[in-house]
Amino acid sequence: MKKNDSDVIIIEVATTMLRLIIINKESNKIVATSSVNIDYIKRGVVKDVEALTKSIRTLISDTNKNYLNNIKKVVIALSGGALSSISSSAEIRINNKNHIVDESIIEEIFRRVESKIPENISQNKKIIQLIPQRYKIDGKSINTNKPNGLSGSVFELQALCIFTTKQHLENILLACEENNLVVEDVIVAEYAYSKNQVNEADRLAGVCIVNIGGDTSTIITYEENVPILLEVIPLGSEDISRDLALGLKVSLAQAKAIKLNPDVELHRLASELTEVFINRNRMNVRKDQRDKAFFLTLQEKYHEIIYARIIDIFELIQKHLKKIGKDRLLPAGIIIHGGGSMMKDIDVISKEILHLPTQIRFDTVCNKDLLKFKQNQNICIENGDTMSIYATGLFYLNQDESEYYANKGRSGFFMILKNIWNWLKQFLP
Repeated sequence: MKKNDSDVIIIEVATTMLRLIIINKESNKIVATSSVNIDYIKRGVVKDVEALTKSIRTLISDTNKNYLNNIKKVVIALSGGALSSISSSAEIRINNKNHIVDESIIEEIFRRVESKIPENISQNKKIIQLIPQRYKIDGKSINTNKPNGLSGSVFELQALCIFTTKQHLENILLACEENNLVVEDVIVAEYAYSKNQVNEADRLAGVCIVNIGGDTSTIITYEENVPILLEVIPLGSEDISRDLALGLKVSLAQAKAIKLNPDVELHRLASELTEVFINRNRMNVRKDQRDKAFFLTLQEKYHEIIYARIIDIFELIQKHLKKIGKDRLLPAGIIIHGGGSMMKDIDVISKEILHLPTQIRFDTVCNKDLLKFKQNQNICIENGDTMSIYATGLFYLNQDESEYYANKGRSGFFMILKNIWNWLKQFLP
């Protein structure tokens, strides 16, 4: 498909996968997409820039089979263990002629919010999203995200500051530079998903959105339509796969299949074990009875293993809710999405531990559009091919003015890094 000037290209950098999607701004339709598995992001940092460079090159090559023009500008969406957040606040006296909040006042208050973050927290990190939580003028809260034009003496802002590690971001930018890509912006994938795919009514009432990914799970909690905190916990669905592989003595690929479809796959494994048992012992036994015995044993082990790890995940989510004072106090409950949301009984365990209503979100609208696109292009849809990047792209295309200030000021940082890299390249062999 030929490139359109109104297309936006998003590359999501997750812990175990890179995803690329191109969306047309005018129609919000998918133009092209591709993904590639990765294994070189450890503890939230890209450890192999050369491998990342090759992976991005592969993404672009795969995408160009359907997207004929060269890809030159991209938006990076970050997710996974590199992210963390803190709420910070600052105030400023309005000293201009009419004591009016204007753009210069807002820019200054955002800079002050960032400067108020303790050094031990901000060290070796870079803010990539700064989201207003509450504005005040002369000590009174303002019920708006657009304070321009309001008057007063003292202007205050409390904002959620979402970080990534500097090394991680710099490695991503360098890999993009090596592929002759210009990074136009960097956004937080889970925040974008929550704004695009979760109802405003739920965000107003109070809701916790949980993305159970591969190696990590990302949590973002809302109240009164404002994100309170974003946190990444170091457990995901791959931990469950590894536990199943060890506990059931099967390959990792088999463990993943069992995790997603336990009834069918455990019956299949029981049948395989029965054949081995009969051949090894040369016993004349009823195969159906032996199958059933193996199945019941495997099923018991499966539940013991998977429940233990899922409980670990939800106990960490409960700890997150207690930290922000929202344990059992979210009327809209928990929304679970991501690859791990497909595990059996996960909603039951969530309700038992968190004592909150639980929804499993399969991103139906995104899935439908992406499924239609892939069928038209004859692209194979793999297990775990999540659609959150589509929601991220839609959010980026349709940001309202209140997001302008949340994203302001980052492009300068990218240009500085780019100039440093261009200067360094002259000394490389």
